[in-house]
Amino acid sequence: MPKPVNPELIDDENPEWTEEDFARAKSFSQLPESLQRKLRSLKSAPEAEKKPARKQISVSLSSDVVDQLQSTANWELHLEEAIRAWLARQARRRNAAS
Repeated sequence: MPKPVNPELIDDENPEWTEEDFARAKSFSQLPESLQRKLRSLKSAPEAEKKPARKQISVSLSSDVVDQLQSTANWELHLEEAIRAWLARQARRRNAAS
C-alpha cells in the first residue's frame, strides 16, 4: 500500500511525480560533468566556512562591567573577541614556557 501523500507538500510549483517524471529522470552520472562538479562543490563546503557551534553559558560578572558591556553595540561579539584574544595570549605564554 503506497504511503499517503501530505497535501501540504504538493502544489502547482511542486507537483507529485508521475511515472513519466520518474522515467525521464536522470541519475547523477548522466548529468553533464560541469553540473556534477558544481553539485559536488556544494556538498563539500570547506569546514572553515562553517561557523562553530554556539554554546550558551552563565557567568557572573560585576554589575558595572555588565552595564558597560550592554551599553555598547554588538557587546556579545566584542566580549567573545576579547576572550579569544586572552586565550591566544595564554596559549603563547604556555608555548613560550615549554
